[in-house]
Amino acid sequence: MWRYIGIGFVIVVVLLIAIVAWGWSQIGAGVPTTQGQYEFNEIHSEVNIYRDDYGVPHIEAESEYDLYFAQGFVTAQDRMFQMDLSRRQASGMLSEVIGESALDTDRYFRTFGLRRAADASYDEYGEDAQEILQAYADGVNAYLAQMDESGDIPVEFRLLGYSPEPWEPLDSLTIGKYMAYDLGGTWQGQAFRYWLVNNVSEEEAIDLMPTYKEDGPIIMDVAKNTDVDVLSAFEDVAAYLPEPFNGSNNWVISGDHTQSGAPLLADDPHLGLATPSIWYETHLRGPSVDVNGVIFAGVPGIILGHNDEIAWGVTNVGPDVQELYLEKRNPDDPYQFLYEDEWYDADVIMEEIVVDGYDEPVQHEVVVTRHGPLLSEYSDPLQQEDVAMALRWTAHDPTKELEAILEINKASNWESFFTCFRILFSACSKLRLRRP
Repeated sequence: MWRYIGIGFVIVVVLLIAIVAWGWSQIGAGVPTTQGQYEFNEIHSEVNIYRDDYGVPHIEAESEYDLYFAQGFVTAQDRMFQMDLSRRQASGMLSEVIGESALDTDRYFRTFGLRRAADASYDEYGEDAQEILQAYADGVNAYLAQMDESGDIPVEFRLLGYSPEPWEPLDSLTIGKYMAYDLGGTWQGQAFRYWLVNNVSEEEAIDLMPTYKEDGPIIMDVAKNTDVDVLSAFEDVAAYLPEPFNGSNNWVISGDHTQSGAPLLADDPHLGLATPSIWYETHLRGPSVDVNGVIFAGVPGIILGHNDEIAWGVTNVGPDVQELYLEKRNPDDPYQFLYEDEWYDADVIMEEIVVDGYDEPVQHEVVVTRHGPLLSEYSDPLQQEDVAMALRWTAHDPTKELEAILEINKASNWESFFTCFRILFSACSKLRLRRP
């Protein structure tokens, strides 16, 4: 009897080891190789990539094309699944791989039109910026080709049963538009105030959504006498405060107040914590740039960082860059809206949303007036027969924020740095600088 128990125990142990080994092999199969050499027909000369003890890639190339090709390649090595989900969410294409549960999200972002806005912006970019976007996309696609050839597909793609589509320059710009959306959303508050006006009394609405007087003091008297020992004041209310895992601040300290005599810049953007991080850290060294810092996974360049001459950081300013317009609808034609006593036709865009498990794509109608897309069609509390609500947003206009970022990376002094902001920045953030 004991013999049979012993044999059974050994069999169970062997099976457990086999299962663990198989699981580990499945997870490890998609881990990229970061040592050795690769040959690509696209690059023009040798590119050196060194990863430090933290896994941060340091890229050195002799041409800008090769530099951003390599950035796209290494970012895809580390973050391809994150990059793919980011472009799919921003483009309204999650349902294609996740299924019906993501359909409402896709409808929302198809209506918002981030990818349409990115497409309109691409044509405004200069030739150099377009070439960098293409180089980055070529690098991502080089990784995808290598992944398909080797069969070392990251476990996330294997679990969902699909392979990522080739990367396009438009994907990078769409992710940028999503960040502008994420950092500059005010329309929800406007819509809520509109609902309050129509559903509660004016006094109740003011109580629920109080505003600060335009002529009120910038610094209130009570703030002038703040005790520096503020910790004790918060101890009694700490249990009622939200978790302190999300915040935003920037600090610049003059060299007159530092031990080294050099200025210090400490930047903490107003973004939530996530795994993997929204940021991807890289060091880029090429013929016209030597910059170190972070960027959104899927976008070339460095948005927060430093070069040899200047350092910069950003934090969300909470801008008012969105307006909701009440559009009066023609009772005889639901696609006509009143403007200056005349009826005007709206643009109607039919979006096809591919949904995993569906035999046919879902047809999604987007109505765009002279002010922007109608959002009220998809919010029951805001729907009315004769009135619709359209969104006007600065990021719907063609913008060139990535071009500004690429130029900032090269800035060597205050003048060249500040010149970059003549290029429109739609993300609307406050900026903090450090100069030698």
